[in-house]
Amino acid sequence: MQDDFDRRSMPWLNFVIDWEGVAAAAASFLAALLLGWIWAPLFWIGFAAMVLSLAAGRWQRRTPPDIADGVVAPCDGLVLSIERAEPPTALRMAPESLVRIRITSSPLSSNRIYTPITGGVDLITATQGEPSVPVAFRPEDDGLTRAYITFESAGEQAGLALASGGLGPRIDLNAEVGDIVRLGRAVAIRRLGGWCDLYLPASLNVMIWPGQTLIGGETVIGRLRTESTAGYAYEADDAEISEPARAPVPAAAQAAAEEAPAEEDMFDDYPEPDEVSAPEDPAAIFARLREAARKHGEGD
Repeated sequence: MQDDFDRRSMPWLNFVIDWEGVAAAAASFLAALLLGWIWAPLFWIGFAAMVLSLAAGRWQRRTPPDIADGVVAPCDGLVLSIERAEPPTALRMAPESLVRIRITSSPLSSNRIYTPITGGVDLITATQGEPSVPVAFRPEDDGLTRAYITFESAGEQAGLALASGGLGPRIDLNAEVGDIVRLGRAVAIRRLGGWCDLYLPASLNVMIWPGQTLIGGETVIGRLRTESTAGYAYEADDAEISEPARAPVPAAAQAAAEEAPAEEDMFDDYPEPDEVSAPEDPAAIFARLREAARKHGEGD
């Protein structure tokens, strides 16, 4: 459903806080008051927990682009690298011809994860991390909370590998295998930032670059290569271009064509331009007639 921005008094106010985040922030504030009553410096510990609760529950409304076969950013964040890499075995994707786009998100980023393409959900799984690893400094660290989602559209696949800290409920999945999802739909919640590796076909023309800031569900990364566009991207060599096959000619028509005179022989019965005489001058004709009349008069 498309929002009517003309009727909104504050169209720039598009952020929302989940009720879970509001409840956690209220509980943290009460704990901060209790701790401050015991010892004043302890109040700031509870206050910091309240801020983190609000940040974990914050997200923003997004409007996906209306583009056929489009690919959009799955989350808010910064592009760290774009390179060819093999996907994790948990994604169950073919390892050949894949490009990996690595995105990092801050703890204050929107907590929604959006579908990068329109299609079906082929795989979705998640593993809880260890509470002793609250922060995800590197995506390869042990003990992180991880989730894997694979999408499929018209024979092309896109995979998401999510990672966040292990302390607390950090990743929730809102889709199931077999679901048909549209472009830019929120399919997961990742609280307090983390990492996101997006795996796409190498034939995709990537329109972003390392260091660019992405807006989840809105920034266009590229377009999938489909049958309607593949012909324009392919350039054949001259040696690969052959003449189109011709239909067989019936025997009767072929015999008639052989008996027909050649094109250069069709005009042999006509005189050449030099052989055609020009018409006689009328004055000469009248002169001969007068001469003949004069001779006829003398003879009489």
